[in-house]
Amino acid sequence: MRILIFLITFFTLINPLQAESPTPPDLTQLEQEAQSITRAFGKELKAVLQVTIMTGGPVEAIQVCKTSAPRIANQLAQEKGWDVGRTSHKVRNPNNTPDAWEQQILALWQDKISRGAPVANMKASEVVMENGVATYRYMQAIPTGQMCLNCHGTQISGQVNNTLKGLYPSDLATGFKQGELRGAFSLKKTF
Repeated sequence: MRILIFLITFFTLINPLQAESPTPPDLTQLEQEAQSITRAFGKELKAVLQVTIMTGGPVEAIQVCKTSAPRIANQLAQEKGWDVGRTSHKVRNPNNTPDAWEQQILALWQDKISRGAPVANMKASEVVMENGVATYRYMQAIPTGQMCLNCHGTQISGQVNNTLKGLYPSDLATGFKQGELRGAFSLKKTF
């Protein structure tokens, strides 16, 4: 009888502990999900901007980017269950200002780039604690493309420049050359 009571007590104590211990996340799966979301975000935003530039020019593209990028990010976040956004070391929209982790990654990338590393395919991921919660963080670099130079380059037309100043009075996101680090897609998921 004592053995039976001991076993019942033992399993009663062990079982709640098991229920409270979450299954460790599959980091490979999380990275694959993050990459898939990033590809979808980049592909959709690029397609919208290409069509807009061809049909309405870069001034119209500024307006479309201002509304489409957050809409696409929010849609993907709702569909996939991730926080989805963009950031940069030189932001246009202050809502995209990098947090401490993003600043650290951007600084690390800039150091690597200064030593000759290519921007393309730069990625970072890790599990961090945020407010006591384990959170998977992922960033993927956005190289400055030819199309980006219309609004982010060194030679911006007067009309584009005026539109940018009107919409983003604190804009820092100009002066880029093709291939430079424009910013990053930034995703996170808590578990």
